Amino acid sequence: MSERDKNQTKVASAAVCKRHRGAMGRVLARFLGEQCDVLEFDLPGLEQLWERAARIDPAIGLHLFGQFAPGDRFVLVHLALCSATVGEALRHWQRFARLGSDLDRLHISEEDGQLILEVRIEGSERLRRPYCEHALAMTMTQLREGCVEPVLPLRAEFDYPRPPYHAEYREWFGPHLRFASEHSRLVFDRRVLDIPMRGHHPVVAELIVSGLEQRLARLQQFSGPAARVAQHIRHELESGIPPSLESAAAALHLTPRTLRRHLQEQDLGYRQVLAAVRLEQEQYLELQGLGREQIAEHLGYADSAAYLRARKRWQEHKGS
Repeated sequence: MSERDKNQTKVASAAVCKRHRGAMGRVLARFLGEQCDVLEFDLPGLEQLWERAARIDPAIGLHLFGQFAPGDRFVLVHLALCSATVGEALRHWQRFARLGSDLDRLHISEEDGQLILEVRIEGSERLRRPYCEHALAMTMTQLREGCVEPVLPLRAEFDYPRPPYHAEYREWFGPHLRFASEHSRLVFDRRVLDIPMRGHHPVVAELIVSGLEQRLARLQQFSGPAARVAQHIRHELESGIPPSLESAAAALHLTPRTLRRHLQEQDLGYRQVLAAVRLEQEQYLELQGLGREQIAEHLGYADSAAYLRARKRWQEHKGS
C-alpha cells in the first residue's frame, strides 16, 4: 500500500464520528415544529437541536421524554419495563445501550450498600447538561412507571453548574441535590435492585433480548477498514444515497482497488459488509415498530416488493 493511502486511511479513521440512533433528535425536531425523517444524529447536529429547543423551553432536558410518543421510545425502554426487577432492567441497559447511541454510557456500581447510576456523556457543556437531564429524567420515568413501589434517589449529583430552573429538579430527583460535582449520577439504596417491575413479561423480554443480541453481534463484527465502510454505508442509507464500493472508497480516500484489497485482507467483500449493514438496519427499524413499507422507504426502495426481492439477495451475500 502506498504512503498516500496509509496517511489518508488514518485521516479517514480519525474522522469517523459517533452518533445517536434513538428518537431524541426527531422528537427535538418535532418540538421545534419541524418535519424530520433522519434516523441518526451526530454530536454537532444534536447540539444545534438542543440549543434551539432551549430557547423555547430552558428546561427542555427535563421535559423532552414527556414528548415521546409510544413509538418514539427506544426498544430498551420496553425491555426495561417488562424485566423482572430493577436490577435486571439496569443490566439490560448497560449491555445494549450502545445500540442506541455512541455518545452516552450508563455506568452501574455498588458502594457501601448504595447503588450508583452514573451517566457519562460526550460533548460540550451545552450538550451535556440537557442530554444528562433527559437521560436521568427518562430513568426516573421508567422507575415510576414500572416499579411496584415508589422509588426516589438518596441523592442526585450533576457535573455542571446549578441551572436557573433548579427547583424543578426536586420534582424529579428529590431534595438532596448537588451541582458542580465530579460526576452526574443518581444514588439509591442498594435494595432498589430487587424491586419487581409490574409489567414483567418473560416471553416478551426474551424475544427482545434475542433480537438485541443479534444486532449487537453485527455491530461488533467489523473492525478496521470494514468498520469504516459499514459506517459509511449507514450514512448513505440514512441520507437516501445508493451505497457503492466507489463511494465508500472515495470517502476513505482510497481507490476502489485498494479498498477491495483491504477488505479481502479481513476475509470480507464489499457486498458482505453491505448485506450485514442492511440486515442490521432492517432489524433496528423492525424493533422500532416500523412496517414493511416504512422500512422499504428508509432503506431506499420504491416499494415493499422491491425491498423483499433485495432482501433475498442480502441473505445470499451474507455468507458469501
